[in-house]
This record gives sequence, C-alpha cells and structure tokens, in this order.
Amino acid sequence: MENLDTLIQDKHLQMIKSALPYLTPSRQRDMAMLVKFMELQRTMALFQNPVNNLRMCSEESSDEERPIQMLNAIREYCNDYEKETIDNLINFVQMFSTYETLFSQ
Repeated sequence: MENLDTLIQDKHLQMIKSALPYLTPSRQRDMAMLVKFMELQRTMALFQNPVNNLRMCSEESSDEERPIQMLNAIREYCNDYEKETIDNLINFVQMFSTYETLFSQ
C-alpha cells in the first residue's frame, strides 16, 4: 500500500526536518512552516491527478473486507491498548459478517 507520506516526501524535505533541532527557534518555526507548506502543495498536486495514486494493495477486495484491511493498516501505529481495541473491532466486524452470511440465506 502506498502511504501518503511516501508519496509527498522526498529526501530534501527529510534533510530540512533533520536540520530543525539545530536552528534557532525562529528559524525552526519558519523552516517547519516551509516543510508543511511544501507537503500541502504536493498533496494537492497528488489529488489533482485523475489517476489517484493512493490504492489498496488488493483493489479486488469486497466492500466487506475493506474495513478490516483499514483497521489492520491503522493498527500498525497503535499502542498496546489501542491494538487491543482494534482487535476487538475486527472480531466484531468478522462475527457480524458471519452472522449476516448465515441468516441472509
């Protein structure tokens, strides 16, 4: 899956971000604002393209599978408590899907 950050970042922005702690506070603010402005410009340009580059790895997935895939993608950035909550949500979605399948026939 393409992560938004990987699509709008480049090594030059990373270099500027790495230099921030070594600048004076006023320069830090100015450079941080410049970086965020450049990221915003790149994000806007990304979505102006009719062929959006943000795609799921498995575009053939059904509408029922997408919430679980989204939760698994988010889970990567969670602490233990949040992971447990997401695991519970995933279990609930899967159980509800099984229930719907069994009783919709």
